[in-house]
Amino acid sequence: MRPVLAHFLQVSGRRALTSLCLFLLLGAITQGIAFALVVPITEDLLTPDAAVPWTWIAAFAAVGLVHAVLHYRSVPMGNDLGADLVTVLHRAVAERAEKLPNRALGAGYSDRLAALDGTAVVVLMGLPAHVLRPAVAAVATPLTVILISAFLDLRVALTLAAGLVLLALCALLVARLLARREEPDGAEWLRRTYERPGAQPSGGLLPAATGEVLLWRVVELAACAAVGVCAALASGDGLSATKGVALVVLSVLTYRPMMEAVLLTSTIMNARGVMATIGKLLGTQEPDGPRDDRPGADWPGRGDIVFDGVSLHVEGTAVLDEVSFTIAEGTTTALVGSPDGTRLLLGDLLTGDVAPTSGEVRVGGVDVGTLAPSVVERHVARVSPAAPGLTHEEAARLLDSFPERLAERPGVRDGLDRLRAAVAEHVEQKQAEESGPAGEGTAAVPLSEQDRWRLALLRALRSDPSLVVVDATAGVDPCGADPRLAELFTTLTRDRTCWLMTGIGAELPRCDRVLEATGTGVTARTAVPN
Repeated sequence: MRPVLAHFLQVSGRRALTSLCLFLLLGAITQGIAFALVVPITEDLLTPDAAVPWTWIAAFAAVGLVHAVLHYRSVPMGNDLGADLVTVLHRAVAERAEKLPNRALGAGYSDRLAALDGTAVVVLMGLPAHVLRPAVAAVATPLTVILISAFLDLRVALTLAAGLVLLALCALLVARLLARREEPDGAEWLRRTYERPGAQPSGGLLPAATGEVLLWRVVELAACAAVGVCAALASGDGLSATKGVALVVLSVLTYRPMMEAVLLTSTIMNARGVMATIGKLLGTQEPDGPRDDRPGADWPGRGDIVFDGVSLHVEGTAVLDEVSFTIAEGTTTALVGSPDGTRLLLGDLLTGDVAPTSGEVRVGGVDVGTLAPSVVERHVARVSPAAPGLTHEEAARLLDSFPERLAERPGVRDGLDRLRAAVAEHVEQKQAEESGPAGEGTAAVPLSEQDRWRLALLRALRSDPSLVVVDATAGVDPCGADPRLAELFTTLTRDRTCWLMTGIGAELPRCDRVLEATGTGVTARTAVPN
């Protein structure tokens, strides 16, 4: 957790954090002063025939008003700090992931599994409110009460201090109890998504969260009552009932911030695995275990793609179970079925981005996991309209460097002409904005989805890959939406091994084989759809 916070402070600075800590400290001190005023108010209210302590009540109200103002100002500061923390770390992870080859991220760091998932966002947003605020109050509020009590009755102050130390030890034990359960991160979410109905969760049974909190409340109330009684005995005023009740109330209020700190901080401690994952994505932590720096294998000259008994388990649950099939060299295979996550994982297994738990994925007899990342980048083309970098500038670079020998293939010339027209229109729009009055320019229009498909297909054709992985799970169907795109797709996949992941319900192009993902298995069909 420390490397993650250090990275955030390095980027955003310490000014916002310092301001928040100052407000929280002042709020905790005023809270302690208000708690100390409870003793004379309670004594006078419980004493028969005693006048109402309006002076103490007015002082209590004034201190409470100051505390309310400080709390009102600190809450949005904490929310803004949490939002900045999420934004800065999310941007840092995205920037680092964008600079790395897909295989360099590894299975544990792939952003495809949503590294900054909902749990991580909740953890990061809750750091100022769920950790910083109770931590400051747990220290400053009891010390303020004890310091004020020392000027009135030293024995009561010493009793409160001893009770604070005893309760701190209890807090450590209870915190360990509350922090035993791991909060679900991306891997746990994936396990629950694919968990079969009726399957028993792994691990022993732990007490329910409600029972744990109630246990801690019992410890809290018992300790506060004991400290209050001891303080009444130590006060030396003849065991006044009103004094005892007042001190019990004071003990409850004094130790309450520590109780809240334990309960709230344990939530964050349960998610320490999430913070460690974010640290690895930021590059602040190295992956566990030794790294294998040996050069990878070269791409085989020819050969089929074989899934041989491939299984993938996440947290003990099978996502894929003994999947076996063969993709003949130079053929087009369509992968259909649902959910999309299973098909995307099969694509990652095919390219070596994810290692199977058991079994092998081989290309020409070579395990894809042993291929060098540079070899995979050179021989495998990933085609998707959602890929980053599909811009007008990239289209202009493609038009300048596209080999003329490939331009006469079916559908290529038309695709180049349409991209050239889109780039020319973009240039004219930019020139009009620069020559027009300031502030009257229109926002730049990105490439249309069909033009992004053309750019992705032509870019893959230019690289002359051995294997083409087409991800059409999102957006329009390239083959059914435009016959020209279908022709360009056919040109790209001719005499190449192609793996096509279509959208649900999309029209399939002519292909050699259809694989259907069903649950944890894959079913092969030999029918050739139109």
